[in-house]
Amino acid sequence: MSSIDKLIDQVLLLRCQIGDRDAFAELIERYQKPLRYFISRLLDDAQIAEDIFQETWLTVIRQIHTLRHLETFPTWLYRVARNKVYQQLRTKNRFSQLDENTAIINENHDDVFCAEDAAKIHKCLKKLMPEHREVLMLQFLEQMSYQQIAEVLNCNPGTVRSRIHYAKLALKKEMEK
Repeated sequence: MSSIDKLIDQVLLLRCQIGDRDAFAELIERYQKPLRYFISRLLDDAQIAEDIFQETWLTVIRQIHTLRHLETFPTWLYRVARNKVYQQLRTKNRFSQLDENTAIINENHDDVFCAEDAAKIHKCLKKLMPEHREVLMLQFLEQMSYQQIAEVLNCNPGTVRSRIHYAKLALKKEMEK
């Protein structure tokens, strides 16, 4: 995100905090595609994903006044969405535990994918555990740092590093099938 985009976000957020409805509409417009994608990749059901998307924005609208550091908005937004997704998964009893012991150590650190592999990558992402999908999407699609991802996931950066490692291995394994 460029410095101009960050400045635009901060102005929008200040306007949102004073109740400007047009600013909320603009903010939603700016984040709707990546947020909708993030949520839909964590859930298999499009209708539930859309419900979570709406619930996320309702929470943001209700709680925007509590945001003290405007530059942390993207992290906060994705944390709200993630919490709602996992609440839904727990409710549906579809949550599967992360088993890092089953991964194979990657001796080859060549993690670059060609552009023509994009469709295959998106298809394979659906097959990964939610913990793996979310870290890959936050790092590569949302271009968040380890620290920002750690804030979204409410864990330490070392855990993020580990999850990304195992997520890459799981994605590679899926792509080789």
